[in-house]
Amino acid sequence: MVAEVVGTSPYLGNMTRGLAKKGTEMRFETLMCVLLLGLASGCAIGRAPLVHPEAGDRRCGPVSTVQRSIDHPPSRVHTDTESPPDNTDVLTERFSPRSQRIADRIGVKHLLVRTAVLEEKADQDIATAVERLRVQQQISNRIALALLDVARTAAEADCEEKRADQLAEVLGEERDKHIRRLLLISIVGDAMIGIVAGGLNLAVMETAAAAAEIFGGAVATWFGIASLSLSDEARHEFRHQRNLLQEVWVGPKESSLIPSSVWRHMTRPLPEDLGQYSLRESLIMRWRQDGRLGEAGSEQEQRRITLFFGEGGSYSIDDLRDRAAMLELLKTDINLMSQDLERLMEEILSQSPA
Repeated sequence: MVAEVVGTSPYLGNMTRGLAKKGTEMRFETLMCVLLLGLASGCAIGRAPLVHPEAGDRRCGPVSTVQRSIDHPPSRVHTDTESPPDNTDVLTERFSPRSQRIADRIGVKHLLVRTAVLEEKADQDIATAVERLRVQQQISNRIALALLDVARTAAEADCEEKRADQLAEVLGEERDKHIRRLLLISIVGDAMIGIVAGGLNLAVMETAAAAAEIFGGAVATWFGIASLSLSDEARHEFRHQRNLLQEVWVGPKESSLIPSSVWRHMTRPLPEDLGQYSLRESLIMRWRQDGRLGEAGSEQEQRRITLFFGEGGSYSIDDLRDRAAMLELLKTDINLMSQDLERLMEEILSQSPA
């Protein structure tokens, strides 16, 4: 009955179609509001902190350090029957140049000279033989301490490397979660806009359908750009008041963080290097060659010098990974010192009587 009345009355028919069209437009506006709310929530997701503020905090250095008196051995007064401490000619046929260098760096070279002198007179009296054993024990103790210094410094570098690596991994995982979430919102939103546009086309609302398609494309594009730029926003505060890299970069005469035996090994010129660079200088050159500090003279290089060799700051994932790679090189160079110490011990043992 109502349909017949509507069909026979042009006024009522136009009013009914107008209400239907208006209702469709209201549903379209409602859907747009829902999508805008989703967009706003997506923005909030992108700005959320990626990891807990305490992530990356870990103690790597020793709780306290002990200053050893043997780090700076006192000068000795020799008697007329001894070779002077600086007379190293007696070592030429006994030890290789490499072993003599490492002996000098750990402060036992004068003890090796003393041992060689006492060995020639050890058969004369028991007191000389006892003195020789005492000096040999001093040498062994200092080599053992040097090995412990190497292990301790390498362990600290390894710990700092793991700190940076672990935080970079956490940041990467959180970033990937956010990217997947943004892409999912983009796909779902694009699909919903497609459904709306199709419905509007069926309702012969071409203008609204086109607007919906444009809006959907804009939303999808925004989320795509947000997912790509999120990697640059993944940063975290990373502190390192005790900074081994800073010691290497600055190169003080005496290090407050690296044991003196290891520091002398790193700062003495390398005989095999044509430029007579030290291990420390060679390490810095390798950092630059590998691009760990960025392009020479660039803003990135200045920023990373301040960041890496200071007390810390806001690190990106790439910053953390490059810092970890620099610590890995430092750890490797420190560990190689143990090879020289092992060779020195073997040559000492070969000089001992059977």
